[in-house]
Amino acid sequence: GAGSYELAKTLQQQGASYIAVAAHDEGVALREAGITMPIMVLNPKVVNYKALFDNRLEPEVFSFDMCREIIREAQKFDVKDYPIHIKIDTGMHRLGFQPEDVPEVCRRLKEQSGVVARSVFSHLVGSDSYIFDDFTKKQLDTFTRVAAELEAGLEYKVIKHILNSAGIERFTDYQMDMVRLGIGLYGVSASGQKGLRNISTLKTTILQIQNVPAGDSIGYSRMSYVKRDSRIAIIPIGYADGLDRHFSNGGGEVVINGHRCPIIGNICMDACMIDVTDTDAHEGDSVIIFGEELPVSELSDKLKTIPYEILTSISPRVKRVYYRE
Repeated sequence: GAGSYELAKTLQQQGASYIAVAAHDEGVALREAGITMPIMVLNPKVVNYKALFDNRLEPEVFSFDMCREIIREAQKFDVKDYPIHIKIDTGMHRLGFQPEDVPEVCRRLKEQSGVVARSVFSHLVGSDSYIFDDFTKKQLDTFTRVAAELEAGLEYKVIKHILNSAGIERFTDYQMDMVRLGIGLYGVSASGQKGLRNISTLKTTILQIQNVPAGDSIGYSRMSYVKRDSRIAIIPIGYADGLDRHFSNGGGEVVINGHRCPIIGNICMDACMIDVTDTDAHEGDSVIIFGEELPVSELSDKLKTIPYEILTSISPRVKRVYYRE
């Protein structure tokens, strides 16, 4: 949602070791845009292996079927020592080899020359909450053991990484060789800690302010009525831009000139209405949807979701403006 190229370019300039993408098409687009740093592909259902190899995209390998497939394709294209990343399932039960699979993984990798394990990793389930600390510690201990077993079996050094944003904040003894910073990169704490700085603001402007008499309804389906003579601001952002309709009818609010103002009426596709009766708002004033004065985590809490969903829901048609410090 923030802009993959702009973010990757900044990370490359800052000297990050790797970036990770979900699908190999995202990696191809970054290569075509000029990103040269190592790129890991975390959900690599690969159809075009030639594009994967040509663009130096390093896939996660999580099953014997995939291991066999990439070894076969490496041989087909005469590729040698191509880097892959071995995923271990330590409790997420999403993707990954089981710990007991490691000896067979080592055997298969050692009997060929097409691919080489660049890293071994796993993913924490509940590192954001102390109530899961016993389970997290079990995951960490399992991974530490399994990673050492893999490295010993392969007889060469393998990068080890397991910490996500919450893990980085709470389990600093397990940083190992690399960590995977996700939501923390956007200035949002994964475990409710203080200190991260907001890096993005979603804002718009007031298009019009209408004087609405007491008793009139606002918006589609007449879901909201004003109980007093009111000033209603119309702003050009709606659910097609990523503003969730559950914020309608007082479910959400925005910030105008330092004042919090409730959303009134149903949010429209391209616009919504704000009650600015108690402010000195004027047409053309800036409106903050989320940012320093209204954290994105507050919006996600109201929807009983996570900040990631808010951030990734912002439509591509919303203009992104980047500032460099």
